[in-house]
Amino acid sequence: MRISTLARTAAGVALAVLVAGALPGFANTMGPKSFTSPSHGFMKPLSAQTKVLYMSSWGTASVIDVMTMDGELVGQITNGLAQPQGLFVDASHNLWVANGANIVVYPRGGLTPSTTLTDSLGIPVDVTVCPNGTAYVANLYNVSNPNSASIQIYPPGSTSPSGSLTYSTDFRNPFLTCDAAGNVFVSILTGLYVGSGRIIEFPLGQQAGAEDLGLSLQDPSGIRPDAAGNLLISDLVDQTITEYTESGSATGNSIATYGPIEGIAVSSDGKTILGANPNGPEGVTWSYPEGKQKRTYTCCSRIGPPLQNNFGVALDPGLKGT
Repeated sequence: MRISTLARTAAGVALAVLVAGALPGFANTMGPKSFTSPSHGFMKPLSAQTKVLYMSSWGTASVIDVMTMDGELVGQITNGLAQPQGLFVDASHNLWVANGANIVVYPRGGLTPSTTLTDSLGIPVDVTVCPNGTAYVANLYNVSNPNSASIQIYPPGSTSPSGSLTYSTDFRNPFLTCDAAGNVFVSILTGLYVGSGRIIEFPLGQQAGAEDLGLSLQDPSGIRPDAAGNLLISDLVDQTITEYTESGSATGNSIATYGPIEGIAVSSDGKTILGANPNGPEGVTWSYPEGKQKRTYTCCSRIGPPLQNNFGVALDPGLKGT
């Protein structure tokens, strides 16, 4: 059984159903802990054209590594981090971090959060921002009821949630995304067993009309829209990233990851997928739809130990496009 599997289950939940390698590599959300390095990190100057990738780590030291697509370490963010997990880069190139106890936002090239969003309702593990500026945060489970989970809604400019999205069978929701039309898709688990994975759509980011897409997945994790307007979904157990239409039909495109992949990111042209391997821990890129592995990113950290417990990745194409 993977260590991260045990760590990411809620306190008090019975583990009798667990089998070796069977459940998602949930991050340690038994209560946010700070592993922040004494250093406040570093950041080399980033040109407008520089494409960078981000990888979160919360092992011995909580850091976000900033690297070029060629693998050069150009920065490390530590200030404001407690337990960084899901990452997202918005249209203004700000980096959003689901931080275990809150959500923090960093301007491109910045080391200090420009904004902190509070979330007292649950354990934030992923974040996405829709085109209209509304942010959605996946709570792995709710503080008031560890047997259910929800998504918190933050209107543009708000630092506290205005409401929640819920689904009746939502036991855990580790990852989510928003498409170009503002529809929100969430990968959920209905229980602590393999095969309990589902994908839920909240049309236009609203509770009304929420529906299960009808996909029965082993252990869905990272989820992102691709250039064709479909959904790319990582499955930890199947070790695949598969493309589905937004109505839930497989398109026939799927790549083998040959390892568990949690968070994923997709380049704006749709030709590159970046995935987070928590077992590595490392980041990996593949060509899409060919599925050829292009590069592995394992960071020789300048602050604290190398990358640990990698669950979140994000891509920034640079201020002047890809």
